[in-house]
Amino acid sequence: MGFLKQILVTILVLVVAGAGYIKFDPSAGRALLDSDLPLPDQMRSAILWISPEAGEPAAEVASGESGPGRRRGGGGTMVVTAPVTTGSTRTQMRSIGSGEAARSVVVHPDNTTGIIEEVAVQSADVVEEGTVLVRLERASEELAVDRARIALDAAEDKVARFERLRQANTLSAVEVNDVMRERDNARLDLRAAEIALGKRDIRAPIPGRVGIIAVDRGDLVSTDTVIATVDDREHLKVIFYTPESFVQQLAIGTRVEAVSTAQPDTVYDGEITAIDSRLDEASRTLRTEALIDNSADQLRPGMSFSVSLSLEGETFLSVDPISVVWERTGPIVWKVVDGKAVKAPVRIIERTIDRVLVASTDLAVGDTVVVEGLQSVREGGPVEILNGGPEIADPAPAEPTPSASTAPAASGGDSRATAESLVGITRAEAAEQPRTGQDASAGAARR
Repeated sequence: MGFLKQILVTILVLVVAGAGYIKFDPSAGRALLDSDLPLPDQMRSAILWISPEAGEPAAEVASGESGPGRRRGGGGTMVVTAPVTTGSTRTQMRSIGSGEAARSVVVHPDNTTGIIEEVAVQSADVVEEGTVLVRLERASEELAVDRARIALDAAEDKVARFERLRQANTLSAVEVNDVMRERDNARLDLRAAEIALGKRDIRAPIPGRVGIIAVDRGDLVSTDTVIATVDDREHLKVIFYTPESFVQQLAIGTRVEAVSTAQPDTVYDGEITAIDSRLDEASRTLRTEALIDNSADQLRPGMSFSVSLSLEGETFLSVDPISVVWERTGPIVWKVVDGKAVKAPVRIIERTIDRVLVASTDLAVGDTVVVEGLQSVREGGPVEILNGGPEIADPAPAEPTPSASTAPAASGGDSRATAESLVGITRAEAAEQPRTGQDASAGAARR
């Protein structure tokens, strides 16, 4: 007994589901009535009762004599169209960068060792090129300079004496030349002593601002000791990494805008000054450097920046996103040619909120494509444009009938109302599109 109840419930569910399907899709009921199946008269009556439209001939439905206003008397599908325009690919690139001083030098003693006698500057001082930062003890070097100077004076006196003897023909020219070489060597010794003495003063190699002094008076320093860091930050170098999709459009001198994280309300203008020769294989980005003005000294090396630059994008055809329909072969749009709908395959280049950039050999700028009413459009089928393009005349205007007085008139208000009713149809179509198509379009846009 329980098994029989299950069978009856299953049959009842199937009947209700079939009735609901016929109610919402009259073509299914029409197919049953037109088939050769031996349907009882009671079943045929039930189908007609559930869906009266199923009893109408298919030719009448296609000609628009019945249905919820999908077609007018002339037989064309009512659609809303929009022209094909042009658009450019993404022209704004944003990246995160780090600031560095335009020139920065870490100061070490130059091949010398000694004890600091004096620290001549303080941290954060502004110095010029050649300013003494630290002075080392120099007694030995000063003594060497004095000794070299005395030796040079003696050599010069000897040369003068030999010159007089040479003029008196008491010495040969070879002896005079030997004395001159001794004088030249004495000059070189004096110069070497003066260089060694100069290295006892550790100077700033560039103009800029001194960082924290890491040494103090009395410290023993060598060539490995860091004396200080000097940064020339009148200009700041911002280092950022450009994705490979923008690499071909980069050029020296391209203008950039940098916004410091610490000062989000201030925009600093600059230009690209250096581009690396190869991409990083891990991130597929290219190291790029830009120089920005920091004459007001508001920025510091090490700050983070949001860098943006405008690039010239490529130009492609641009269509309304709603006009793109996905089929098994890929995305298409419906192009209106001589009042008929024609498929135009497209390749999606980039998708934005309000436009889709496409490439197609079947489209051109100014072509008219369908954006509303896509569900009823068929290949080669006639269409009637409500707005968004030139009105196409009906091939055979129908005679006025009593029922035509309640149909939408050719006035602007009724056309807009009909177009608005089609918006809901198009939204439903978009919801019915397979997710695979949407994913494919997103992937194509990224490519």
